[in-house]
Amino acid sequence: MKKTLFLMIALAGTVVFTSCKKEGYEPVLDMSKSSAPVMSSPANDAIYVLSAENADVQFSPFTWSSVTYDVFAGRNWELLNSDKLGSVNYTLQMDTEADNFASQVSLTSGESTSFNMTVAQMNAKLVGLMELEAGVAHNLVFRIMATIVPTTVYENLYSATTKLTITPYADIVIVKPIYMLGDATEPGWNNANALEMTHLGGAQFGIVANLAGAGKFVKFISVRGQWAPQWGTNDGTSEGGSLAYRPTEAEPDPPGIPAPELVGDYRVVADTLALTYTITKVSEQLYLLGDGTPAGWDNAGATPMIKVAPGIFEITTTLNGGATFLKFIETLGQWAPQYGTDASGTSDGGILILRPTESEPDPTAIPVPATAGTYTVRVNLATMTYTIK
Repeated sequence: MKKTLFLMIALAGTVVFTSCKKEGYEPVLDMSKSSAPVMSSPANDAIYVLSAENADVQFSPFTWSSVTYDVFAGRNWELLNSDKLGSVNYTLQMDTEADNFASQVSLTSGESTSFNMTVAQMNAKLVGLMELEAGVAHNLVFRIMATIVPTTVYENLYSATTKLTITPYADIVIVKPIYMLGDATEPGWNNANALEMTHLGGAQFGIVANLAGAGKFVKFISVRGQWAPQWGTNDGTSEGGSLAYRPTEAEPDPPGIPAPELVGDYRVVADTLALTYTITKVSEQLYLLGDGTPAGWDNAGATPMIKVAPGIFEITTTLNGGATFLKFIETLGQWAPQYGTDASGTSDGGILILRPTESEPDPTAIPVPATAGTYTVRVNLATMTYTIK
């Protein structure tokens, strides 16, 4: 009788122990039983011809369904939404049909299940970013990538591909360049080899170049090999001032523009309409950091970028993906000078915002592409822009 009672107590203990252990099971996500997002618009195989007249009109909206995850908890299968696992990030990806997402462009990334853009914004992505030919119909593919944030151990879910045929229009105005030369520059006074400046918008042109220091000068010309039209200055300094214009060879040469005292890389901007110029010192070394990069936010351990040319820096590195960010700094261990972006900056590219000193507010951090992988990050201080490809 005692033995029987003992066995019954032991069995009861085993049942209680097993029952308690069951309650402690961690949810296990089975991606094979989870449902991927489904794009509901635009319609597959739709054809669009973009035009400058409709630049401000909304392109066909992108909409898709939420993803649903199938989780095993204890002995029961249960459909769970993202609040049990973390948030879900949706990335709308676009590429040419030929590349098939090998070089995709991210149009948006976030928790929303819809996205709107104007015709002009779509056209800028196709012509400006993807460098597709205007006036030609291009087959493009789109898909939604769902990522659990911050969990990264599970594979992403992808929607089926939607194919669109889109014809972009030419919205790039070709502006005749101007050139910089002088004994402060590498080509010297050889007007056939003057340095081409980049059109920045309106009548502004910019360049980053190494200038030779005090006692040296620069000027601007309109045509390589000719001395007119030409711009110099009558009263400007090595930091900026008014431009003096020489329209023809019959006019006297204006004085040269003095170079800064110290040798180094400088950003030179000339406005041929306002007849003004500025000369500003720029970074000669940049470092990459942020929670989207291998260095994290450790400004003493930021990753050095390669200086390709004065004012142009590049690095090919692994980016972490998800809702992470990056910035650029000039000096290890210091938060200024620092480069970020503004509200218009995306994980593909945007404008750079400089924080010159610690007394200035931090610029907005640059978003990293949602998909972790190897990317080339490029900074151009002449145009004050960045790209991530």
